[in-house]
Amino acid sequence: MAESVTIDRRFNGPPDSAQGGYACGLLASRIDSPGAAVSLRAPPPLETPLDVRRGYGAALALYEGERPIADGAPTDLELAVPEPVSLAAAERASRDFPWRDEHPFPTCFGCGPARSHTDAIAVLPGPVPGRDLVAATWAPLDEFAGPDGAVTSLFTWAALDCPTSFGALPPNAPTHVLARLDASLIAPVRAGEPHTVIAWPVAREGRKAFGGAAIHDAAGTLCALSRGLWIQVREPSAVGARR
Repeated sequence: MAESVTIDRRFNGPPDSAQGGYACGLLASRIDSPGAAVSLRAPPPLETPLDVRRGYGAALALYEGERPIADGAPTDLELAVPEPVSLAAAERASRDFPWRDEHPFPTCFGCGPARSHTDAIAVLPGPVPGRDLVAATWAPLDEFAGPDGAVTSLFTWAALDCPTSFGALPPNAPTHVLARLDASLIAPVRAGEPHTVIAWPVAREGRKAFGGAAIHDAAGTLCALSRGLWIQVREPSAVGARR
């Protein structure tokens, strides 16, 4: 039988659909693998019952009735990760978050400047001088963690989404939506402890932009990394998972 899940409005990206990383994490957290790839097929609706269905092998899919929303499977993410930045450098960079006053979705759970660190992820990365990347700090809420104090895979995936767009796209880029997120969870992300989040451009292919992101602890240990595929929309009305 399919498992039923419902995404609370708290976890929105655009006002009427889920933050892409949270939606992807719903599947990835149910895949028995440290690495997974999840593709979004439609904007994930809020406060609507969704079915998690098992496919071939370890593959999973998310459906609203018979409408496919997302599908995912294990993967081995291979991605060159830049050297981490210090907590101080990440904090300085975040003060210059370029989208602070012109964010298309200011209430986004992952990166909305109208959200607070007390109820959301709210990672706001800014440029690091002399580096081709953006950075911010993140001290995850205790409620994002399991009994062992480590942030669950669901919320780690949520944190790994939005930064890939800031790494891939300049502030004046036209509207793009998240089409696929690949991630690998390597070491525990500890709730309540400061971490850095960095993001950088990976590649550009026509309407497709690829960005990378990584979470490091205060000692510079790599905890998790991701690669997001963002596709430029042809019509503004087609906006799904983000900018």
